Amino acid sequence: MSNNTNYAKYGESFSVKGNAGAPYFVYHFSTDFMPAPPPMVEDANLGNPMVVDTSFQVAAEETVLVNKQGLYYIQSDTTTKDGKGFIGVAENFPKYKKMKNLYPTMVYISTQNEMMSFIQGERPRLAFENFWLNVAGSPDNAKRLIKVYFERVTEANIKFTDYKEGWKTDRGIIYIIFGSPDTISNIDGGIRWSYNSNLNHGQVEFDFLEEDNQFTGTHYELKRSYDYKRIWFDTVKKWRNGTLQ
Repeated sequence: MSNNTNYAKYGESFSVKGNAGAPYFVYHFSTDFMPAPPPMVEDANLGNPMVVDTSFQVAAEETVLVNKQGLYYIQSDTTTKDGKGFIGVAENFPKYKKMKNLYPTMVYISTQNEMMSFIQGERPRLAFENFWLNVAGSPDNAKRLIKVYFERVTEANIKFTDYKEGWKTDRGIIYIIFGSPDTISNIDGGIRWSYNSNLNHGQVEFDFLEEDNQFTGTHYELKRSYDYKRIWFDTVKKWRNGTLQ
């Protein structure tokens, strides 16, 4: 497994640390977790039900191949909720290179029709290139925006991956659209990201609260508010008119 114990790349292997010979139960979920919704969406759709597609038993220290992408969950006692989860990810994670991994991350700045052109179009790479050229206005600016966007996707994968890829998490969506916060501070029950100035909005703050998660222990959920609507759309507009710096 990777040094980040929250994920293992496809084709890598893992083993369970424990008493030699003790049985452990491994479950793989086929659920494709949804990307985080925008910060002003307060009643977010949590996605599809969790579905176990494979389960098997292993012994402590036994080597197991990661042959599927998606969530793995390991338990020694199936009568409790105690266990350890990690996700199987693409071979080139956290930096994506293949189109099938690149275009899903663009959901935060793309229209539904644009996303469909990436997914169902006959020439998805051409649709991808045309998207960035259209929003950027020039090849040089397109290269710049692509570099900024996908560097942020990679950083989000490195920093925030838990039971789903980092770019899909609440911290991931904010990091990708707004960039690295100017300051991070502790608040009661979580952390606060502060951006000193954005457009004409002055300081913008995002609060992430610690929540228990069965698969990865503690993770952070954004405290959503309709008040973020204007700053969200104004910043996405900067992406879409090629002026984001």
